[in-house]
Amino acid sequence: MVVIDGHGGYVPLYRVDRSEVAAQHGGRGRGESAVPARDENHVTMACEAADNALGRADVAGEDLGAVVTASVSDPFAEHGIAAHVAYRLGATGDVRTADLRGSRRAATDALATAREFVAANDAPALVVGVDVLPADPDSDDVAEAGAGSGAVVLSSDADSPAAELVGVAQETTGFVEHHRRHGEAAETGDAKFESQHGVAEAAPAATERALDGATPAKAVAAAPSDRLAGAALGGVDAERVSTRDQVGDAGAAAALLDLAHLLETTAAGETALVVAYGAGGAGAVALETADGVGPADAQSVATYLDASEETTYAKHLEYREPVEYEGVKTP
Repeated sequence: MVVIDGHGGYVPLYRVDRSEVAAQHGGRGRGESAVPARDENHVTMACEAADNALGRADVAGEDLGAVVTASVSDPFAEHGIAAHVAYRLGATGDVRTADLRGSRRAATDALATAREFVAANDAPALVVGVDVLPADPDSDDVAEAGAGSGAVVLSSDADSPAAELVGVAQETTGFVEHHRRHGEAAETGDAKFESQHGVAEAAPAATERALDGATPAKAVAAAPSDRLAGAALGGVDAERVSTRDQVGDAGAAAALLDLAHLLETTAAGETALVVAYGAGGAGAVALETADGVGPADAQSVATYLDASEETTYAKHLEYREPVEYEGVKTP
């Protein structure tokens, strides 16, 4: 048995009104997107979410056996986020670290990887999703570019777990319609083709295997667009929990941030589903919620969502602007 012993999220204080961004391009928009401050980056945001998850689990960083991170905007070309997060949390020495990236499916891949580690080693593992989506003024997605982090602590046992992981499944298609180079905004192809041959083929297959006949009451879906996220849950009759209206596109972090929000706002004894669709296919994780659900003992995702300060479109671009250093662009 592998359970979620703790859960937590983090959302930056600053938000940009998407309607103001869209107006600059002659379009319309609704909702807000989170904007990281100058002193916020992937590691600092990941640690904020991790601290909340560890606090709920009453697990110290030095007790962790593994730290696994998921991101589609990891700025490091040759070394990733997990080792930095582990070190800042005190998880040093013989601690497994792994960075999964390149697809929103990295979130469910990270959950599956950590689940296998916990089952094999009987040691707790931290899973963190963190992203700062690049904002390109020439991109159609500039208003949606968000930021945030979500985390869960997995253990083999807990006094009051939030949920048990009861099913994990994947469907790999090799279909890549949405892709992005380091430091650049994403490029997309034929949206209709992706709907038919990407998400429609991958998500239902992964979901069916993960649920194994169970009917979820609530669900989380992460995908490159809100439309695709909805399509990933097209055959599932469940209440969707999403922070996208207030956070924007949080990349691979969205699945874990929304999962933390789900566990803070749901009741015990329910089946829940996490689906992540991205380059190459989809992953799904089925959960059975338990007595440890709720917002107690740590700052909740709702608190971060409510505590917002509006910023400008210029800051939305500036705070993500790559810096030229000896001819190399670095975030």
